[in-house]
Amino acid sequence: MSKAVVINRSDVSKDWHTRGFSCGLWIDHAGREWSGHPHQTDELFMMLSGDLELKMEGQSILPSIGEEIRLPAGVTHTIRNIGGRTACWLYGIRREATASSTTSDSFHEMTHATS
Repeated sequence: MSKAVVINRSDVSKDWHTRGFSCGLWIDHAGREWSGHPHQTDELFMMLSGDLELKMEGQSILPSIGEEIRLPAGVTHTIRNIGGRTACWLYGIRREATASSTTSDSFHEMTHATS
């Protein structure tokens, strides 16, 4: 039996704000795709529910619930809801207008949220 991951949105928001990021909630219906859009600043992404595929720099990632992924500034990426249901995730945009490194070693920097 697998243990359910519980994400405390308030804790994530506080953490991201201390790191210079906003924290918003995004909800997408099954089959929705956002493609080919780089951002001018770093972005954080964390799955709350559903099944998404994230593609960037030629790699495909299937994020787990509670997994944080950093999308470096300037990297074109696609997010696609591959599940048959609504998906929810948190997103954060770096509040300063400075861009960071976009090396392939740094793009897949992941941490796991704890409750």
